[in-house]
Amino acid sequence: MRTRIPLTSAATALTLTLAACGTSSGNSAAASSDTVSIGFISQAPRNDSGFTQYGLAGVNAAVAAQKKLRLASIVDNVTNSQAQIKGLQTLAAANSIVVADGASLNKAVEVVAPKYPKVRFILVAAHTESFAANVTSVDAAVGYDAIVVGAVASALSRSKKLGMLAGLQVPASASWYYGMVQGAGLDTSGAKVGQTYTGDYNDVGKAKQAAEAMIATGVDSILSDLDSGSQGVYQASDAAAKPVDIYQVFGLDCAAGKNIIGSGVVSWSAILQDAVTDAAAGKLPAGAISYGLAKGAVKFEFCPGKATPEARALADKVTKQLIANEITPATNVLLPKPSYAFAQR
Repeated sequence: MRTRIPLTSAATALTLTLAACGTSSGNSAAASSDTVSIGFISQAPRNDSGFTQYGLAGVNAAVAAQKKLRLASIVDNVTNSQAQIKGLQTLAAANSIVVADGASLNKAVEVVAPKYPKVRFILVAAHTESFAANVTSVDAAVGYDAIVVGAVASALSRSKKLGMLAGLQVPASASWYYGMVQGAGLDTSGAKVGQTYTGDYNDVGKAKQAAEAMIATGVDSILSDLDSGSQGVYQASDAAAKPVDIYQVFGLDCAAGKNIIGSGVVSWSAILQDAVTDAAAGKLPAGAISYGLAKGAVKFEFCPGKATPEARALADKVTKQLIANEITPATNVLLPKPSYAFAQR
């Protein structure tokens, strides 16, 4: 069963009743003794149509697959460090597993996790600076996707001017940018890739202005590494005097704009379902885990009718070369490996 969870303020950690569980969240007496309670905290709104929503869907999928799991509490749209620490402490005090969904939460996890050694923390899309026995960092090797996007966008571009638009200058966004640069450089077209950061993943107005500024310089292919802010990029592209191709990240929503070519799909749902399931079974190792092409966690997909035979063949070729290690990602394309335990899945 899929449960709709209404949006609430980030200021309060709300305990939620999930129909799939049939129990009152926050009431430990109502749950059986072997119930594994899960708390979820995110830097963006839970219904952001992007990173957070996909991650939460993965947690819900794990809960739906196992009766002993219960998603008890959600704190979302938490952007400042003190609120993040407070939210994590609230969740850790009441749950066995805490999912910290977003790169900006890494510092807060480092502060809170040592205080709750019996709680398993799953940090998404970032690493902690040092090893912690109760923390597992999970990320997607988005740089692989970005290389394919860069190759395809360069091949289809008329102006040979590409752009990457993101919210914050976090390592994952850097991976999208440097991956696009490497992918665009696989041919001899001389395509150039620019980058812009709006400071916000969900501000539609800022995203639209940034996209319009890119388009004004001749950019005709934009990768939008945004959440709900991507709507501004679609609006700018749709209103442009000349065609402007748009590439999405995380999911593929071809109906969102008329110029969307495809997406560097990242299955955060599959990643979080896998991580939460293993954590509940006591099988999730501490350290860091990266999910890549071989497991299907990342994959470039075209919108129907938007792939020429040549573009599809190019995407398939580059993907196969990456899996076979015939193309080695350049420096900064993949997230740096931490100094502690690391596994590639």
